[in-house]
Amino acid sequence: MHGGGRVQVRELAARFAVSEMTIRRDLTALQRGGHLVRTHGGGVAVDRADFLQRAFPSAAVSPEKAAIGRAAAILVGPGQTVMVDTGTTALEVARNLPRDAGITVATTSLCVAEELYGEPLNVLLLGGFMRKEFPSLYGPITENMLRALHVDVLFIGCDGADSEAGFYTADLHVSSLEQAMMRISDRVVVVTESGKFGKRAFARYAVPEEIHTLVTDPALADRDRKNLEERGVAVVVAD
Repeated sequence: MHGGGRVQVRELAARFAVSEMTIRRDLTALQRGGHLVRTHGGGVAVDRADFLQRAFPSAAVSPEKAAIGRAAAILVGPGQTVMVDTGTTALEVARNLPRDAGITVATTSLCVAEELYGEPLNVLLLGGFMRKEFPSLYGPITENMLRALHVDVLFIGCDGADSEAGFYTADLHVSSLEQAMMRISDRVVVVTESGKFGKRAFARYAVPEEIHTLVTDPALADRDRKNLEERGVAVVVAD
C-alpha cells in the first residue's frame, strides 16, 4: 500500500504482472475479510476508511460525484498549483489528480490531506480553527495564509446553485473563506451535482461571472447550462 494506506488496481496489476480483474477479485476478498474497503479504482485500509466514514457519515460517493471528480482532475496540468475545497465532490477531485506531474495541492480539508498523504505530491494543509460540524479548517488565520499564496486552479463545491444568481454555501464563515480562495486563483472550477441547482443556501459566495468552469453531471437542465454559458462559464459534463 501507499504510505497513506491506499492502493490502485492499475498499479497493482502492473507491479505483479497480473490482470486487473485478478486484482479486483483479491481486493474484494480482502474487503470480505475486513482488511480493506473498496473504493473507485482501488481500496483503502480499514483505519483510513473509518476516518472518511466519520467525516462523511451520510454522504456515500455517488457515481455522479466520482465521474465529476475524474472529469475535473483532467483540467490540471503538470507542475500546476491547485487548491481543493472541502466536501465529498472536491475530495473526488483530489483522488483523481495526476500523481506524477509535480503538482502542489493546497487545502483546508483534513480529508483531502488524508487522501493525499503518502502520495508523490506536494501538499500544503492550511491552518486555522477546526470546524465543529466538518473536518476542515477556517477563520482569520486561514485567510491570512491565503493572502501569501497563488494557485492556478481552485476546485470548489457548493451547497446550492442558481444559474442566474450564483453559488451558495450554508455557512457565512465558509463563504468568506471561499471568496478568499477565489481571489488567489487564476481559474475557479465549481464541482457539483446538477441536483444542487434550484436550491439557494444561506450565503452566496460567487456570481456566475466569477466562475470560469462548472463540472457537473448530464442531468443539468438545458436552461441552466444556457444561462451559465451566456455568463461566460464553461460547462463540462462528466460522463
